[in-house]
Amino acid sequence: MSPKADASLPARPAPGVLANPYLQLALSVVLTAAAQLFLKRGAGAALDAGWLGLAAVRSPWVWCGMAALIVSLLSWLYALRFVPLGFACNLSGAIHVLVPVGCWMWLGEAISGRRCLGILLVAAGVIVSARPASAVERRL
Repeated sequence: MSPKADASLPARPAPGVLANPYLQLALSVVLTAAAQLFLKRGAGAALDAGWLGLAAVRSPWVWCGMAALIVSLLSWLYALRFVPLGFACNLSGAIHVLVPVGCWMWLGEAISGRRCLGILLVAAGVIVSARPASAVERRL
């Protein structure tokens, strides 16, 4: 086979549990949500830092948030090699569920009834949009 023909073949994930693109996609979503929580915690520690909030950079929470964002980006890029973009973007909507729930559980923020309804609608949307994609994957 010519090198040009090899380039047109679809990529196959490497063997192993961590190489599973759907696991990497889920990891990316969870790490992005965790990064937002870490950054909020770190920014809250530097309220008197002035209008730029540069003192927050000294917070270990901010550094954990930045590290989580970097690892999330790497997981996202790996998953996009194998997963259709439409499916990946729909699944990333779960961030809009994980962040408010995490804020409620970890930061003690309140969730109003309207916001709770919105969270449930987003969760339903993620589930509904993920089901047809999983059926397509089974046929392949």
